[in-house]
Amino acid sequence: MSARQYPWDLREVPWSDRPEFTRGLLDGTPLLSWGIGPRDKLATRRQLRAMGLRPGGQDPAAVLYFRCRKAGKKVYAELFLIERAKPVRPMTPGRAAALDKAMTARRTCRQCGETGWAELPRAHRTCEACRYSLGLPPDDYLHDYLSGTPTLTADEHAALDAVPDNVIPLRRPSAVDGSWTSRKGVA
Repeated sequence: MSARQYPWDLREVPWSDRPEFTRGLLDGTPLLSWGIGPRDKLATRRQLRAMGLRPGGQDPAAVLYFRCRKAGKKVYAELFLIERAKPVRPMTPGRAAALDKAMTARRTCRQCGETGWAELPRAHRTCEACRYSLGLPPDDYLHDYLSGTPTLTADEHAALDAVPDNVIPLRRPSAVDGSWTSRKGVA
């Protein structure tokens, strides 16, 4: 049998005046396995945020490690001292306005200027109506949602492989062999 990668170790820790068992050091920070850290003294960034706190510039007091079964790898999380954490900065009217402006820009079509209720795809930031009016590749997923009589025959659709200049490309040529590759989320 092989030895444990992180064996038990009794050492001084920042959150206690007595030595406690840890799993050694990771980059000079005490390493804790799942379930042995004091939950009333240490917290992750997300746990601090849920308490209305932030790390406030402090270095991590410990590192928690555990094995993620789904990903099949070890996950490391920084733990901070709750007593040294600072309150979250309040949302000012200026910050709220800037955030609203940024979110509105993500929902605004670059072609027609209309603001929708959902964020548009980052690749082109155009609404589906504008993408359709600019011309669609023959295999675009929007063809599944269009109703009515087709305006092009199958041969005319096949001739659209050469993308015109006014079309925002949904597909791009591969750098490897020159074939067309799909972007994430687009057929």
